[in-house]
This record gives sequence, structure tokens and C-alpha cells, in this order.
Amino acid sequence: MNFERKQFPLLYVNQHSRGVVGWGASKTAGQECQRYGIKHALLVTTGLKGTGIVDEVEGILRHAGLEVTIFDGVTSNPKDHEVVAGTKMYLEAGCDGVVSVGGGSAHDAGKAIRIMVTNDGAKTDLRDFMAVLDPHFTTRIPTYKVVNIPHVAVNTTTGTGADCTSFAIINDEDWKYKLILIVPGVDPSVGINDPALMRCQPPHVVAWTGMDAFCHAIEPFVGRLNLPIAHATGLRAIKLVSENVRQAYANPKNDTAIENLLWAQFMASMSYNMGGGMGMVHGLAHMVSVLKDLHHGHANALMLLPVERFNSIACPERFKEIGEAMGLDVRHLTPIQATDRTLEEMERLRNDVGIPAVSLRELNFSEADIEHTAKWASNDISMEANPRDMSKDQIRAIMRGCL
Repeated sequence: MNFERKQFPLLYVNQHSRGVVGWGASKTAGQECQRYGIKHALLVTTGLKGTGIVDEVEGILRHAGLEVTIFDGVTSNPKDHEVVAGTKMYLEAGCDGVVSVGGGSAHDAGKAIRIMVTNDGAKTDLRDFMAVLDPHFTTRIPTYKVVNIPHVAVNTTTGTGADCTSFAIINDEDWKYKLILIVPGVDPSVGINDPALMRCQPPHVVAWTGMDAFCHAIEPFVGRLNLPIAHATGLRAIKLVSENVRQAYANPKNDTAIENLLWAQFMASMSYNMGGGMGMVHGLAHMVSVLKDLHHGHANALMLLPVERFNSIACPERFKEIGEAMGLDVRHLTPIQATDRTLEEMERLRNDVGIPAVSLRELNFSEADIEHTAKWASNDISMEANPRDMSKDQIRAIMRGCL
């Protein structure tokens, strides 16, 4: 028997990376590399074709006297073999640091490359660093080598906040599973957020990344870890996304809306990274994303309502606060009544930015995929902070309800 009063008597508050935020912040990338001693950078990116951003950052780095080797072999939902290829390029070119340019995919690939270089190079098995609940990941972290390779992350999307967080998410293509890698020192040395670059996002990317930030704010806010810091940052991020993502989706050049989304994603990433944790919106979206190669934010948007409808009875008072942050007048409603209104408003927000409810059947999601999801998602670390217990049978029921 456990006679402790609290489910989580100790909360661990982690640090966010340094951040440089504002118009023209990307111009500091060369200075930041110099600050951390980078002389030859591996520039890790998806390519960002048509934006000119990679050429711009490369020019800034070279103007600061750096050598630059470009690895543009990263795709959305970065894969293990892509990280291996990037690691080989880093070692063969003699690089001494990483500059990632893009959204979460580029930053996570850059982090994973640094993990591999710190260990056995391209032969490193990233599965050795995966964070799961059983065996609990915290028991393994003390055995890891600390990652000391400097990393300057230049962010171009208003979604993940991966430029400042302590996690790397990489697809294991054989297992069909997203490896969540938590290794000491893997957080970037500095994250650079320049809204001028973020205005280059097409509308659908604004929508997907905006809903990703929305989930990053909501899940720690309702989560059972109950971290007060996450409540503060999460609630403000929810308000900023709700008030700005429609305008930015309709016109990505809207500088006020884009800048507000930048701050929303930054604070939302603080909510989970500093110790608020994630929930099973992410746990199930991870599986949809890896099985169907769906953009992470898009997958989160699709799973948001089914999972939070399931979760809402565990913390209706939190959903009432979310409704207030979204601009609803729910003062005279009970928490249960307010929760219903909040979920309706979440659905409208998602629909308004061009992400209607899509049947997983349209993605060719099969019964075998549901079984695969139940097997892997039940051991995802996102389960720990979810406000409501969720069994494998309940996972199956939620996923079948989405067909």
C-alpha cells in the first residue's frame, strides 16, 4: 500500500533553453555560434524549398566566419535512417556543432544527430535512449553520456517549440513507433525565434503548427502532474492561439498574429518541457503520425477532440478555465456545462483553420493499426500525465470511434 497523500509528491521543474526572440533575431545566428564555439556547423534542415530561408541563414553563418555543411535530408516526422545519414555527414565533414533550421523535424533531427555523435556515431542504436513508462525512463537517464555538442536552433514555424526543449522525437521505421529521446544536454544551446521567417509558412502549416501549440498548452494544463508553472504558461498560450490562429491562417503575412503565435508556441513548449508533461492526445497522435506519415500537428488536431472528450470528466474545472481563456462566457455554468461549451469551441477553432474531422478510415487506418496503437501507446510517456486513466481497451474504443 502507498499511504502518501499525493499521487506525485515531488515535481521536477526543468529548464528551458536560452531564447532569442523578435524581429530580425535570425541575424544573430552567427554570433550565437561564435558564443558556443562552433567553427564548422552542420546545418540540418528539410530544405524549406521556395522560402530562401536556408540560403539566408547559411549566408549569416558564413559572414560570421563559419564553415557550413548542409544536410537537407530530413523529412516531416524525421526517420532513424535520416539521422544516421546526418551523423555520417557530420563526422565526415569534421563539424563541431549543429545549426538546425526549420520546425520540429529539423530540430529533433539535429538533437538526435548530437546524441549519436556523442555515443557510437552512426552505429548508435537510438532505441537505447527511448523514454517509456516500463521500464521507467528516469531509471536509465543517469547511465547516459551528457550531450555537450553545441546546437543553435533557428525556428521557422509556430508549433512545436522544439528549438528550446529537452526531447527529440524520431520515427523508428522498423518498429513503426516514435522514439521519444530524453538525454541530458540534448536541449539546444539556444533557440532563435524570428517572426519574419515564420511569415513564410503556407496557411495549412500555420493551421497544423498552431493546433500543435494549442495541444502543447492544453495537455499540461489539464494533466495530472498539476504543475502550477504549466498552468500559468499554458493558459496564456491557449488564449493567444485562440485569438490569433484564425487570422494567421487566413493571412500568414499578418505580422501581429504571427508574432502572437510565436509567443504562444514558446510558452506552450515551456508548459510541457518544464515538467507539465503531455497527455494521450499526443500518445495516440504519435501512432497516427508514424503509421500514416501524417504531420505531427495535423495528427494532434485530429485526436484532440476524441481524447479530451474522454478526459473531460477527470477535470471539468480545468476545461471551464480553458473556455474562459478562449473567450467564452461560462461564468454562470457548472464545470460540466462549461466543459461542453469548451469542447464545442475547440471543434469550431479546428474547423475554422481548415482541419475538419477526418475519419481515420480515410487514412486507411485498419484494425491491425488499432492493435498496434494500443500496444505502443499504452507505454508512451504521455500516459503518465494524462488526467484520466486509459486502458488498452479504452484506446481501442477511442480509435474505433474515429473510423
